[in-house]
Amino acid sequence: MENEPSKLEKTVVDNIRRIRQEKGISQLRLSIFCGTSASYIGLMETYKNIPKLSTIERIAEALNVSVIDLFNNYEEKDSNKKVAQSKDDKKEAERKEKIRARLKKETLAKIGDNLDAILQMI
Repeated sequence: MENEPSKLEKTVVDNIRRIRQEKGISQLRLSIFCGTSASYIGLMETYKNIPKLSTIERIAEALNVSVIDLFNNYEEKDSNKKVAQSKDDKKEAERKEKIRARLKKETLAKIGDNLDAILQMI
């Protein structure tokens, strides 16, 4: 029975795969840069090999990222960005609503003034 990788181990492996793919680096090229075999990288990315800390350090260096970047929960960061965007969107909507209300008030005031003038002419 194989050991199931921990959430942290999955996070590290997922980040390695994601960053490698984002940078357009093949498994072979990454393996050459960090001194492992391409099959090791392939097995690692399918959770069959969990890298040691020393290997994670070499992989981070090969990917030109900090070791911390490999341990950060990418989904959490992404959802935090979405929350921040949502707050910005809400502020923007509130700002636009205030502008609409002001323009409506000014427009109605001008129509009222013009309507009074037109009624006086009749």
